[in-house]
Amino acid sequence: MVEIGGEIRAKGKNAEGKPWQIAIEKPNMTGERAVENVIGLNNMAMATSGDYRIYFEENGKRFAHEIDPKTGYPIQHHLASITVFSPTTMTADGLSTGLFVLGEEKALEVAEKNDIAIYLIIKTANGFETKISSAFKN
Repeated sequence: MVEIGGEIRAKGKNAEGKPWQIAIEKPNMTGERAVENVIGLNNMAMATSGDYRIYFEENGKRFAHEIDPKTGYPIQHHLASITVFSPTTMTADGLSTGLFVLGEEKALEVAEKNDIAIYLIIKTANGFETKISSAFKN
């Protein structure tokens, strides 16, 4: 198992003969780190993109570091985090960024159409909710 900058590639099994157990981080705005879910990863890569770590606030408005290519401005949607699973780290990384910029609904639509395994964490009025694509198997 190799992790570089948040992208992970796991091959084979861990020392206990089980799939590598990889945590998906629970987004929060306080800087605390918490686990949202733990995924068994075997011969697969995963990458996560989100807006909860790198952002700034100005005049009470929050600006993420991801830019919407249609507007040229920071994204403005409720998707807090997306984790993409793929055979290669490069593909997982590229898809996580691209799908994150699209937002929850369009990301799920693209994932379903192209059989991409994704795990979404969406901001709600009461906290967060999760959604997965049909290709996601835990």
